Amino acid sequence: MTGEYVFDAEAIIAFLYNEPGHETVSELLDGVFAGESDGFLTEANASEVFYLVARFEGVDDTPTDVSLREADRDIRALRRQGMALESADWRHAAEVKADGGISLADAHAVALAADRGATLVAGADDDFDELPVDVDVLRFREKGV
Repeated sequence: MTGEYVFDAEAIIAFLYNEPGHETVSELLDGVFAGESDGFLTEANASEVFYLVARFEGVDDTPTDVSLREADRDIRALRRQGMALESADWRHAAEVKADGGISLADAHAVALAADRGATLVAGADDDFDELPVDVDVLRFREKGV
């Protein structure tokens, strides 16, 4: 697959933890890792992935020194393999957020995808159903987890 993809945090978590739909995300990431397509993760979404991994790998949903290092390792591994961490335009993200109930991190992903003309890779959240900007959304799964 070729093109540009902006991955929301849910997609990266599905990939890391073999959640439903991870096969689709894995296929897209294989293209990014092979240099056949461009992959982007906003800094806000990278923060989400980081804290979620730190909690999942921690003790009783609480991060530990070890789980924080694991979270850092996962983000660094994605970057080493070709995933770019990018800042979304803060104002554009705020405009997306102002339009509805989407999370701030997801608004950053939508803004970056819109600004780059990239496909947004997102899960089943209905937050992405009606967006105030024109963005192609690729759903990697049909039901939330």
